[in-house]
Amino acid sequence: MPYLEDARPLYRRAFDEGWIVPAFNVCSAEMIFAVARAAEALQAPIVIQTYPADLALFPAPHVHALVRSVAEEASVPIALHLDHGVDEAMGRTCLAAGFGSVMLDGAEDDLDQLVERVRTFAPEVHAANAALEVAADGFSVAFEEATDPEAAWRLAEAGADLVAVAVGSRHGSASHLDREALRALAERVAGPLVLHGGSGVPADDLAFARSCGVAKLNVGSASYRALLQTWREAEDATSHRAVYARANEAVGAAARERIEACGAANRDRSSTLP
Repeated sequence: MPYLEDARPLYRRAFDEGWIVPAFNVCSAEMIFAVARAAEALQAPIVIQTYPADLALFPAPHVHALVRSVAEEASVPIALHLDHGVDEAMGRTCLAAGFGSVMLDGAEDDLDQLVERVRTFAPEVHAANAALEVAADGFSVAFEEATDPEAAWRLAEAGADLVAVAVGSRHGSASHLDREALRALAERVAGPLVLHGGSGVPADDLAFARSCGVAKLNVGSASYRALLQTWREAEDATSHRAVYARANEAVGAAARERIEACGAANRDRSSTLP
């Protein structure tokens, strides 16, 4: 299936149909292959995404070239996203490289400043035929606090295609969602929401999130921990190839579990995506 040049139809489809696109952070070729094979095995559309620190080691044009080649050999839709883009310049670099989705993380801005940045940057992203994700207030700075529904609505109205919200999910640890906060956000925004810190959110919470318009779940720690554990246990390996093979299986197993929890399995066969 062709690589998704524009991730917006994928996010909208997940939102309309009530399931979540799992978005896997990657920092190496073996991780890209592992999550793509997991998606293939479960016939699930996915997003592959990369973090700014990873782009310093694996530059955007090279990430795009590899992800695109993998996607074009796959039978499932695969999109590429910039996670936690630090500024518009980084977003532009990724858009120029061919990413179909970028995030603007305005953690240092107050809400009014961030709304204006979104209002200015969104047309540029859309002109590049890509999606814009934005983190609402309270997301990065005060992670313990649930996102204000009015703040999320303002970002969506300014042009964000997806709004990342804080409702209890935590980077790198098990967590439960604040269902009342999520319901309030869904009622106000009426558009695709994103949860970060998705590795440790239980399946029953994700089932509830699906009913509240969450269309994208970021998964990083589950993959990284599987990879690191494989390396730690590699003392008996006879070659680096054996370690890579184990790493692929471990990362793939973690990806398959999250795909199932998101309700994304077996979604590809009826796909009408371009």
